[in-house]
Amino acid sequence: MINHNASFAMTTLNEKDFKYTTRDGKHWTRKMFGFEATGTRFIDLGEGFTMYTGILTAHFGQTKTRAELEIPIRKAWIKARHLAPSIATRQVMHEDTGDYWHTYTVPSCTAEVEAWARQTIFWHDDLEPKTLFETYLIQGERWWTCSEGHFVFELHMFPSSETKGDWHISYISPHNGSDGRSLMKLMENILIWTLDELKRPTAGTPKLNWGEETIRLAPTMILAAELPLNKGQHPLELPKGVIPFLPPIIENPDLKPGDMTNVAAYLQFSEQKTMEYRLAGRKHGVTVTDMMLTLTALATVETELKIALKDGLSPQTREIHMTPYEQSTHFLVGIYFMNHRHKFPSAYKELENGALLLGTEGPSLLYDMSKIKEAIQFDRQEMKITRNSKVVWEVVKMCHEAARACPSDWDAIYQREVNRAFILDQGLHKNSDYHMRIPFQSSIGDYKTMDILNDFVPDKGALSGELTVTQQFHGCRITHPLMAPICWTYADRMNVSWATARKWQTQEELNLHVRIFEEWMDILIESAA
Repeated sequence: MINHNASFAMTTLNEKDFKYTTRDGKHWTRKMFGFEATGTRFIDLGEGFTMYTGILTAHFGQTKTRAELEIPIRKAWIKARHLAPSIATRQVMHEDTGDYWHTYTVPSCTAEVEAWARQTIFWHDDLEPKTLFETYLIQGERWWTCSEGHFVFELHMFPSSETKGDWHISYISPHNGSDGRSLMKLMENILIWTLDELKRPTAGTPKLNWGEETIRLAPTMILAAELPLNKGQHPLELPKGVIPFLPPIIENPDLKPGDMTNVAAYLQFSEQKTMEYRLAGRKHGVTVTDMMLTLTALATVETELKIALKDGLSPQTREIHMTPYEQSTHFLVGIYFMNHRHKFPSAYKELENGALLLGTEGPSLLYDMSKIKEAIQFDRQEMKITRNSKVVWEVVKMCHEAARACPSDWDAIYQREVNRAFILDQGLHKNSDYHMRIPFQSSIGDYKTMDILNDFVPDKGALSGELTVTQQFHGCRITHPLMAPICWTYADRMNVSWATARKWQTQEELNLHVRIFEEWMDILIESAA
């Protein structure tokens, strides 16, 4: 988040703290830094805020029961630990300094590996089968504090209600320990190993050279990028005269005891609509991400105005919903996640080489509200909202230029990371800074171009006759009024999920936001035809 109050100083960083080290060859530790360290405070101070869930639905060519899958899944999970040992790290806090560290212990014997697998694999076949969306909502209730030394990853298996015999396979972790790219690539390996074990069962625990895996314990992002560690810090200031669009935060009147934390929504588009959306962007020289950010801004602003015009509101309530539109100068995107993995040296690009499981960080973005107001016009006298579709691509261009103006080179990334570390070191971090109804824009990506799960694409993948991944879903646990949209494309179909805290938004309001988002998406496509 933009910080505009702190005074910044020089900091000298110690390289040995930010890569894994050991004194005995068995116990390894590494200090967290920057974005990943900030993530621990999100979770520990925010009741699990930003716990991250990724789910896929697996359809086996021949239906498999838990009894048939349990051993192959456990063996695959153990192999996954050897390939990416970060999934078996723990996050702990040093009470004397308040710093958070990753710790990893090399297993001494197969019994220790099996014990870890039993602790971190959960089967939910005792529940009624669930849809993918229901599974996500259940997983949104699962969280733990980073300071308690919990293993950083869990694997969960849910029977699917959508097709009998299918399984929803889900990982869950603090978001500061993973992102959707790395973990779905790891899930791809888990599925391949599971199929191998089903076809050619092996005896006992997988025979792996434990201790060798520690070469794949990745350092912090700035060390992986081979950046120098001694640099000054500069203040991040909100430009003078900026008044961000900040809708009011009002408690959900429909909230009941025992309701789930997240209120969420999900859209999956057809191949045809996905193709049309992409072609529209290409015609105008912008990316899927640029358009996604534009649609999020338009939907957020128009939703707030639509809420203001609802019947039955008091004059005071109506006024606080209209005022942000009228007074704001800029639209604020609280965090805009950037993927940096493709820029790493080759040693950290692939799981086999020790890829970082978290290869992202996120600056803030500001959009000019005057351009958004041209697209969404509001007449207070008439109490009327008018869409001006003729300027929609000008809004996209403005969002595109704002994102391009946000530097993503390593020097800029480093500076943002150092600034985050300074805020933590000085005790300036407050989760309340995120208590706003603004976008918290998470991952946007295409699995095909990233070569993730391609072997399991329905009717096309090389292994789809044996196992098909029919759908996938990503989401965060949100305990603040922030809106977290996530967009992925799988099997040539784009899907978007939204989540925010049920305490401050009703399902009706979120559904309105999603409907407006889709209507503006249609306007983009039609106007580019």
